[in-house]
Amino acid sequence: MPPLGYRRATPLSSPAIAGGAPAPVVPDARAARERLRALAVLVDRMAVVGGGRAIMNADPKTQAAVREAIRDFASRIRDDPMQCRIMNGQFVLAGAPVDRSHTQNDPLLTALLQRCVALGIGGISIRQGAAPGELLMLATVLIRPPQGPEQGPVSRDTPTSMRAITAEAPPQELMRSWSVLVTPVEGPVQQRAPSVADGLSQLNSLAADWPPAAPVATAVQTLAVARSEGEAAQAADAVIRQIEAAESRADGRLLEALARAMVTLLHAVGTGGGRLAMERVLRHLQRRRVLELLAMRLPSTTDRLPLLEILARAGEVSAEELVKLLMEADDPPSRRAYFDSIVSLDVGGALLFEMLRDSRWFVVRNAIALLGEMGVETADAVMVPLLRNKDDRIRVAAARGLLRLSTPRALQGLQAVIEDRHPEVRRLSATSYGLTTTTGVRTLAARLAAAFEREQEEDVALEMLAALGRLGSADAIQRLIRIALPPQAVEEGSRVAPRPAYLRIAALEALVRARGAATESTIELLAQDPDPQVAAAAARMR
Repeated sequence: MPPLGYRRATPLSSPAIAGGAPAPVVPDARAARERLRALAVLVDRMAVVGGGRAIMNADPKTQAAVREAIRDFASRIRDDPMQCRIMNGQFVLAGAPVDRSHTQNDPLLTALLQRCVALGIGGISIRQGAAPGELLMLATVLIRPPQGPEQGPVSRDTPTSMRAITAEAPPQELMRSWSVLVTPVEGPVQQRAPSVADGLSQLNSLAADWPPAAPVATAVQTLAVARSEGEAAQAADAVIRQIEAAESRADGRLLEALARAMVTLLHAVGTGGGRLAMERVLRHLQRRRVLELLAMRLPSTTDRLPLLEILARAGEVSAEELVKLLMEADDPPSRRAYFDSIVSLDVGGALLFEMLRDSRWFVVRNAIALLGEMGVETADAVMVPLLRNKDDRIRVAAARGLLRLSTPRALQGLQAVIEDRHPEVRRLSATSYGLTTTTGVRTLAARLAAAFEREQEEDVALEMLAALGRLGSADAIQRLIRIALPPQAVEEGSRVAPRPAYLRIAALEALVRARGAATESTIELLAQDPDPQVAAAAARMR
């Protein structure tokens, strides 16, 4: 069990809260536009293929083109996150509108913008270091025809969900994976604070077609207009009786409307008369069964804040109910709603630590994801041993959670599993090498370079090269040079087969990011390389 005052990472950067975005991007307009265009290229090539599964049946040339686009986009996301919004028919990157001429003069950007508008997309946020598979999933979403049938979940992993836009209930997100969030166009923003009339309107509209809501609306209205503490107390008694009746009927819909009205009333009253009576009503809304019924409404509402305010007042009890619902949920949107709510409440750490010892893999995975998103730094001590778990799903979740924490102990644990049998664990482990701030960088570079020579997965190998560049030690730089140059340029008489062009280009890119102009001689040499792809890449880097 962790200490009661378990420590959290600061600041908390999580896309799990209320549809928020990943960490803010560095305001580099040109780099941001290049990331956007890399996405446009990937989408264009995926559109030619026809979707993710169709790649397997495509001709080798088309497959190579898609792989090249994925590598390029992943490389750009590896350095910085991406935050893009579509507003008034225009791209907005990191809060800065993209000049319309940039879009109009580029057919690929024009096509991407048209797809986003047709699909009703309002925002695309991608965390730094997103997995290539997630980027491929994003491209697959962007090539789908608009107004298609309801889409099922992309994956059963938490946190991941996808829904299509429907006229009846627009979703808060169109796609969610570990690092990618796609949200729909936002509706009109309410400029003024909710009034008492606003708080009662939902109850009144509900009462019009739902008879049990009529006495509740009357009781709440009586409380709202009470002129004395005595009148407020009597009105509160009537509201409490309605809460108990709704609780006995398990009427979550009515309790939600009542809770929203009460939160609005409480804000309107402030510290004035009737406050004590309203607080008494709110305490009855914090009964465990009522909290459960309110929590069950979270997936079906687009405005969770009033309900979360009630749940937050109950603290650990609410966390227990939300965790229980998360474990029982059988559809991705509901799991996402409960997951986000637990992170937003930022409570229940002790319960999550207990869940890490559960025998069910999905319970452990959810607990790891929650602790990582909540930034509970002390969780690294119990997450690191999970990197040795025999279940691949738990090890992948532990690696992701530890990378989110990025404490010294978390990074050391990740670096130790660079030889793991699962490629995603190895990829995340390679990423951790580039985040280290400890001494002994020479040893880390040697270990990473040795793992690179044995690596068979393309995505993992590319991540290893990028991490070598971030390490930036003299030893790491020399290893990158040996990888970038053709074998005969490294060692006369070498019979080593030339490395694939994409690996040599990635090594050169890592060199340039690490040393900048100091790599000019290597660039000039590679500009004359017999491999046309390497030569072209070096020429671009001049």
